[in-house]
Parts: sequence; structure tokens; C-alpha cells
Amino acid sequence: MGIFADEARSRLANLLRMAGNSERDRALIIAYVESTPEPPPLGPRGIHTSGCPQCRNTMWGQRDRDGRPIAVCARCGFVKEADSGLS
Repeated sequence: MGIFADEARSRLANLLRMAGNSERDRALIIAYVESTPEPPPLGPRGIHTSGCPQCRNTMWGQRDRDGRPIAVCARCGFVKEADSGLS
């Protein structure tokens, strides 16, 4: 299978491929994917993360409409200015 076909798979499909035949693992993965937002697109420098000061979950490095680096929490949606090292 070509690279494009692998990239076209959803995040859920890619994670379920790792679950094997365990129904428990598959159910946990489905619940995880449904409760968390998609990560930002992979930039030339990878994906930047940090910890949320409010809920201690993962914050994804992104850019706002004006191109300034920000970090957005994957759980609570808290937004803060980020280091300029984002891709």
C-alpha cells in the first residue's frame, strides 16, 4: 500500500490498527478519539506540546489567525501565547 493511502486513514483507523483483537482496548481507543480533538497538522519541526496550567492536560502548539504562536489545551480549550519556536 502506498504512502498516500496510509496518510488518508483517520486517526481512529490508525490507532485501532495497534489495538489488535482486544475488544477492551478497541473500546478504550474509540472513547479516547471521540473525547479528544485532532492534533494540529505536522509541521516541518514536528508537533510542539506543553502542559496546560489549568487542567494539566496536553496543549498543542498552533498559530492564531495573525500567525502568532499559541498553545491550545486539548481538554479544556485554554489558550496561551507560546514560544516562537513553533513550526
